[in-house]
Amino acid sequence: MAIIDMSKVDLLGLAKDKERILQAFQDTGYLEIVDMELPEGMEDEEWFSSLSFQAGNETIERLEREISEVEFALRFLDERVQADQEKKLLVSAEDLDAVWADKEEILSIAQTCRDFDAEENEIDSRRHRLRNEVNKYMPWLGLNLSLEDLEDTANVIVRAGSVPKNMAAEFIAAVEPYEMAILKELGEEKEDAYFFVAFHKSLRQEAREAAKKFDFTQANFGDDKGTPEEIIAGLEKKIEGLFTQKNLLQHRAEELAGKRAGLMMLLDVMHMRLQREKAANQSVASAKTFALKGWVKNSDRQTLEDIIKGTTEFYKLTYSAPEDDEPFPVYTENKLPVTPFEMVTNLYSVPASNGIDPNNVVAPFHAMFLGLMMGDVGYGILLALGGFFFRKKATGGAKKLGGVIMYGGIASIIWGVLLGSYFGDVGTRLGIKPLLLNPMEDPVTMLGLSLGLGFIHIMVGMGVKAYMLIKEKKYLDAVFDIGFWYLLLVGLPLIALFPWGKYLALVGAGGLLLTAGREKKNIFGKLMGGLGSLYGITGYLSDILSYSRLFALLLSSAVVAMVFNQIAAMMGTSIIGYVFAAIIFVIGHTFNLFIGGLGAFVHGSRLIYVEFFSKFYMGGGHAFDPLHKVTKYISLENEEAK
Repeated sequence: MAIIDMSKVDLLGLAKDKERILQAFQDTGYLEIVDMELPEGMEDEEWFSSLSFQAGNETIERLEREISEVEFALRFLDERVQADQEKKLLVSAEDLDAVWADKEEILSIAQTCRDFDAEENEIDSRRHRLRNEVNKYMPWLGLNLSLEDLEDTANVIVRAGSVPKNMAAEFIAAVEPYEMAILKELGEEKEDAYFFVAFHKSLRQEAREAAKKFDFTQANFGDDKGTPEEIIAGLEKKIEGLFTQKNLLQHRAEELAGKRAGLMMLLDVMHMRLQREKAANQSVASAKTFALKGWVKNSDRQTLEDIIKGTTEFYKLTYSAPEDDEPFPVYTENKLPVTPFEMVTNLYSVPASNGIDPNNVVAPFHAMFLGLMMGDVGYGILLALGGFFFRKKATGGAKKLGGVIMYGGIASIIWGVLLGSYFGDVGTRLGIKPLLLNPMEDPVTMLGLSLGLGFIHIMVGMGVKAYMLIKEKKYLDAVFDIGFWYLLLVGLPLIALFPWGKYLALVGAGGLLLTAGREKKNIFGKLMGGLGSLYGITGYLSDILSYSRLFALLLSSAVVAMVFNQIAAMMGTSIIGYVFAAIIFVIGHTFNLFIGGLGAFVHGSRLIYVEFFSKFYMGGGHAFDPLHKVTKYISLENEEAK
């Protein structure tokens, strides 16, 4: 449970070698570079004015803008061209140099994609406006009259307009009695009814009253000419032309698909260069030299120096140990099956550099808890296989998540055999008996088992705390703060089994009462400190009760599985019944596996974070993050060979 020791690195080199040195650091991934800040009180020193601190911001900003453009171009092409996203491009260092040399040409492709996107947006905007125009004229299709002819004559007033649909019948009834008025109903749409009206000018007053009474709204067609049908036909033709333009743009975008590989390689190259620029920006430089600081694992010090030697002979490299209480980057080095559970710990917090690596005790308990809450052989097999294949495909944190799922699945298989669960009660239906107990038939024992596992878990956490105190040579603190609690917490349940259990509990309680307040100055403070410590027994009992969630999630998952099995069994014995039963079985158990697995991971992690880590864990550390290559689309040939 050790955290790897680190050394501080101070490197002085020639400015002309800086890029090659940073490139070598990035290729190998051994050194974490940290900021070199201007020392306080040195601002006015004459020789200090010739140095540059964080002088590469403009280059960084330019690279970030260019990266944004290339990312946009790839998204643009991915939306329009089917492409294989999974397999990385296998390239050589020479390929990457050639891509960087062609950067401007490749960036011009990104600009073309940006232009295409702007043109497409303009086409879509114009289509939307034209479609609104079409919708505007659709209600007037029944008007077989050119709009330019909708003009008053010497004796006739002509109007086209609409009234609310609920007033249409009354409007018609009010206008039809007039012999010198013509009313044509054109149709209805949404909440309005549309009309063409022509009447003798002698009826002007009556028309005004009717328009006011029935909310008649006169249509405004502007300068449009032709019948509504002709206008709509013209608009549709324009829309069709815009469709053609967009299809041409689509074809032109598809022609750029062959340039996609160049964009992908350039994006990764720019990300790597951006990393180096940010690292360079953490150094300090003069006209001829540069200096940087960083951290390296003690075991890699000689390797780091060999890397620099292979790059230049003009350098000065010095190592130093961290100062007392100086935090340093944290690197934990574990082996399978512990490694995946580093992700669980780091989700909470990276260990403090002056703490310990808890993953050796996190791994077995987290896997056991996840497995118990699933507690099913069938689900365990699916989790183990799914986690195994996911781990093979994924990298980084996702790879570790696959390992957590895989080992949790293995634990679920073991618990499933002990508890007799095979896709719920399928095992029971087939006559398979549990090796330990059936939680559905003996829930009290299962609850007791869950609480017992919680008690052991908390005892282990306290034991780790004792180990930390002993490691710091605080032997009395280990006895007073942990040993007496052990006696009290172990003695209390033993009272029900052995007469001497009460003596353990009394010794533990008495020891806490006398020693918990030992740092207080007066007897009253010491006594109150001891009493306050004893009150902490309620916290321990509360923590142990929290492990009842192990039983609760196991039970809920088992009940849901049984329900789906029962529904599937009700489908009958016909061929169709078997088909529907299979569908219900697969869908139901897939749902239960997903919901149950998610709940098991979350609640298993919670038991680690809240009940376990609260006993000993010191977080707040900073994970060791050396300068290294992070690529999304490419894989270098020499790395592939490894």
